[in-house]
Amino acid sequence: MSVTAAHCRLSMILILLFLLITFSPHLTPATIHAQDADTDQWFAEFYWRHHGIHTLGRVHTPILEVDGVRVQYFDQGRLEDHRHLTSNPAEAVGHTPLTHMLMADAPWMRINGLPVTYGMLREQAGATIPAPEGFVGGTLALQDHIFVPANYELTPGPGYLVPHQFWTYMNRTSLFPGGWMHGVGLPLTQPFEVMVATADGERSLVVQAFDRTVLLLDLAEQYDWAVRRAHIGTDATWLYYGEPLAAAYPVAPPDLYPDAPKRIEVDLQRQWLWAYQGDALVMDAPVSTGKDGFETPPGRWRIYDRYRLRRLRGSYRGEMWDVPNVPAVMFYWGGFAIHGVYWHDRFGTGERHSHGCVGLAPHDAYWLFDWAPIGTQVIVR
Repeated sequence: MSVTAAHCRLSMILILLFLLITFSPHLTPATIHAQDADTDQWFAEFYWRHHGIHTLGRVHTPILEVDGVRVQYFDQGRLEDHRHLTSNPAEAVGHTPLTHMLMADAPWMRINGLPVTYGMLREQAGATIPAPEGFVGGTLALQDHIFVPANYELTPGPGYLVPHQFWTYMNRTSLFPGGWMHGVGLPLTQPFEVMVATADGERSLVVQAFDRTVLLLDLAEQYDWAVRRAHIGTDATWLYYGEPLAAAYPVAPPDLYPDAPKRIEVDLQRQWLWAYQGDALVMDAPVSTGKDGFETPPGRWRIYDRYRLRRLRGSYRGEMWDVPNVPAVMFYWGGFAIHGVYWHDRFGTGERHSHGCVGLAPHDAYWLFDWAPIGTQVIVR
C-alpha cells in the first residue's frame, strides 16, 4: 500500500470517529466519570435482593454518570439510580431502555451472538396486531399469550402477543419490584423463533424485544431458567465504552436479609407462591396446585421432611401415579409437599395439574429447597 493510500485511509477513519462521537448522544466521554463506593453498595443491594445473577449477570463497568444519572452496566442490562426521581422504593433503581438505544445506534450488531441483529428488531418494531374483539384496555389473557396494547396507558388499540412464559417471568415481584412496565417495559416486536447451534444440535429459541430487554425462551429447558434476558448490556458496553471489565459479580452486602423467621405463602386462587424472611420478600413464583377432585387443602403447617430427589407414588379416586426423580421435595403435611415439576410447563397460566401438592418449576423448587429448612412455616390459603 502506498504512503498516500495509507494516509487517506487513516484520514477517513479519523473523520468517521469524529462523526460518531459528535452525533451520537451516548458516546460523549465528557459526560462519564466514576462515582463513589456508596452507589456501588446501593446497586449491589438491589442486585442481591432481586436475583441479579439471573436478571443482570456480571458487572461490566464501574459506576458512571450519564446525563446526570448514576448508572452501571451488567451482562443483561444497565441499572440507573432513580432515588432523585421517585419516593417509591420499588422504583428507586431503574432498568435503562437499552433496546431502543441499540436499535438506533448499532443496527449491524448481533444480539447475544444470535443470528438476529438490532436492525432486524428495528424492522420488526411496530408490527402490531388488532386488539381482540371486545378488548376494553389493560392486558388480556388468551390461551398461550397475553395481549398487551402498544401504549403506556394500556388503552384499547393494536398491540403485541406476549407468550405466557415471558408474562409470568415479567410479573415476578422478587425479580422486578417496580412491576413489569418498570423492569421490562412494553413489547417492541411480536415473539419469533430462531434456530441456534448447541453441542446437542440445533435448538429453537423464542425471541421478543421489549423496551428494557430482549427476552429469550428455550422451550426445551426443563431444569434451569427457561426464560432469560439477552446480554444486551454486554453489547452496549462494547459499543459505547469498549472492552468490559474482567467478569465479576457484585459483592453481596452483609446482613442482606433480617435475622427473622422464614415462611412460605401459597395463594390457591392466584396460583402463586411467596417466600418471606420477616417482612422481606426473597422469592416469588407461579405454582400449579391440586386439580379438581384433588384440591390442595388450605391451612398452616411446617416443613417436616425434605428430599433433594424423591420418587413419589400414590393412588386416589381411581388414579395412580409413580413419578421418579421428583426434585426438591418438601413435605409439610402428611403426603402433601412443595416440589419441582419437570413433566409440564404450564406455570403462570392458572391451570392446576397436581394430585394435591404445590408444584413449582424445578429451578424455583431448588432455590426454595436450599433456602427453607425443616420447620419453615407453610401457609396455604
